[in-house]
Amino acid sequence: MNRDDGDFTKEQLDAETIGRNYDWKSREIPSNYDPVQLDTFDPPARFIDWWNTRSTFLCCLFPCLSCISSHKTFDGTDPTVWKKQLENPNKGVPESMQGLWWLKDNVAHEQLMTIFGDADFVGTYNEDGTDGYGMWYRPFRHNWTRENSMFGHVLGVNGNRGNIKVSGRMNLKDGILTVHTGLGDGNQIVYKVNDEEWWKVHYAGNPGEALQDEIIYMYKWLKVLDKDGKQTKHWKEYVDWSNAPLPNQNCGTSWFPCWSCCLPRKKALENMVYPNKTQIVNFKH
Repeated sequence: MNRDDGDFTKEQLDAETIGRNYDWKSREIPSNYDPVQLDTFDPPARFIDWWNTRSTFLCCLFPCLSCISSHKTFDGTDPTVWKKQLENPNKGVPESMQGLWWLKDNVAHEQLMTIFGDADFVGTYNEDGTDGYGMWYRPFRHNWTRENSMFGHVLGVNGNRGNIKVSGRMNLKDGILTVHTGLGDGNQIVYKVNDEEWWKVHYAGNPGEALQDEIIYMYKWLKVLDKDGKQTKHWKEYVDWSNAPLPNQNCGTSWFPCWSCCLPRKKALENMVYPNKTQIVNFKH
């Protein structure tokens, strides 16, 4: 890859500079995978069953919210529904980064997305996605599923608002990305483990701040379908979790809105990461 051969535009070179200038050495991938949110997060008003992925709380509003957000429901365990989406990735997305990904252990009501396939990569990266620096941008709106729950529908409405995007820097040489939010440009990092697994880590502070190494949230991006729609080794686990009953229930589960009032927080969080088989999505046409 030669930066001086005229193959890159000014926009790509400017993006490379932004990406390269980030302090990539300030952190490194954690030695162990530890989804700390499953021990520390406390859903507000947990005594009302709004938070679990299969909650029917206020389900009478779901059709209206789907209309507002342009989402439709589908069977999340049906791999064929992603055929057209996987066949039409954005131009320039490395093949190794294409496919469908499961956000495992994420307590937000989001599950499946073509994370990289719908991203705009701007920089000096190579075709294999193994070298280069730059910026990446990914819309909230398309090919990003949420649970068929009140929380999921609220996320869907928010994701369909305007033209909001996930953005960040990328260092494909070392397999590290940042995700920018209102909290700062360096408190969310995604580390590549291999072509089918990345770890997204949220830190309490940005590089150079006192809490830069304190992890407050951590979950996996697992590729469940490859770019050709073939199932990876992670697909079965996703389907098994989707079909399995919630691990912690009682006699009031589902029909009584306050069935969870006696459920310990730890058990509530275990429920909160089991996928709803019915997902909502706004597919990119």
